[in-house]
Amino acid sequence: MSDSIEKLLRALERVPVMGSVHPLVPLCLPAGVEVIAEAETVAEQMDDLAAHPERPLLITDFDPRYTDRFFVCDASGCPPPEAINRALPHRLDDARRHLLTNRCVADRIVSDVQQKGYETVALLLIDGLSYDDTVEWPECPEPCFIDGPSITFARTPEKVIVPDIGFPATVGNPPLARRLAKVGIPHSRGYSYWDREQNDVSSMLFRGTPLARVSGIAEALDVLATIKLSGIYLQLIREGLDGLAHRRREVTISEVQAAVEAIHSDYRRLIDLLGTSGVKGAVYLTADHGILWKTQHEFHQIEGSGSRHPRYALERPLDPSYASGFEMQNQTYYLYHYPYLGSRIRADDSGVHGGLSYWESIVPFVCVEVNL
Repeated sequence: MSDSIEKLLRALERVPVMGSVHPLVPLCLPAGVEVIAEAETVAEQMDDLAAHPERPLLITDFDPRYTDRFFVCDASGCPPPEAINRALPHRLDDARRHLLTNRCVADRIVSDVQQKGYETVALLLIDGLSYDDTVEWPECPEPCFIDGPSITFARTPEKVIVPDIGFPATVGNPPLARRLAKVGIPHSRGYSYWDREQNDVSSMLFRGTPLARVSGIAEALDVLATIKLSGIYLQLIREGLDGLAHRRREVTISEVQAAVEAIHSDYRRLIDLLGTSGVKGAVYLTADHGILWKTQHEFHQIEGSGSRHPRYALERPLDPSYASGFEMQNQTYYLYHYPYLGSRIRADDSGVHGGLSYWESIVPFVCVEVNL
């Protein structure tokens, strides 16, 4: 555990603490620590003559007006993964309360358009990218919590796509394109390596949006360079690290780093494209899940779990300490905590995802504005 987290925990045992707090710090705290954003709210509670319970309390928004009243602690750095993984199963409500979640991404974008009057919005959806892969990006990504199985999509027993999981949850229902049409961006275009007619997931993600099948993001960017971008919502899907994780027995760290750099380069190209077009807008990036790399972790397989997937199950584990349940469309998905596996990782896979961990469940959310 990092020194800053240890210092914070020691201080919380004695007094309310206010600090410059990284968004993931609340996920590292023991059960019983209350997290409140505004110092003013806490001060009003303490000044109230009515009795109030004493409890460990963290104020996450630093307010210089209250530095003489609350102990100040700097916890602005990203906490270590082991601290997040240890507490995350017990802090799921805090993750939903204090972090952007994948099911709220569309709400955030619509709100931004309404508040800032964007003429054009682009959303780049990455198939497999962890927040941890992007912490050094100069755009300062915001951590986004995958509130459910960390997978691209799921189906009900009736083979219907679950709208609250994976990319469908990010795009939302009604889809983001339709919502943006009501707030000032009337047109939309989609680009994906998935075909609408042959892929029902793609059909769901691009409902009401003209969709062009492209071989990759480079082809999509070449097409966009030839059209007028004002008044258009652009939705693009790019392969991320998922392609390295599956059907590859071995992947090196340098290969992963190169793939992350290529994703970032394409994101910057998309930003530059909108910037040079002169439109007032924003370019967003997020992912459906992160990746656990097989050679970088020491896993513990649960004997007799009966799970078909290494990182989640549809049946409740005999020992509830192994997994957390997420209710989705009348189906409970039991996400295995790190480092447990419900079944062996396939021999020809170099990575896995689907469960609950820092690397799988926390993805980047990035927004860069242009011409404002």
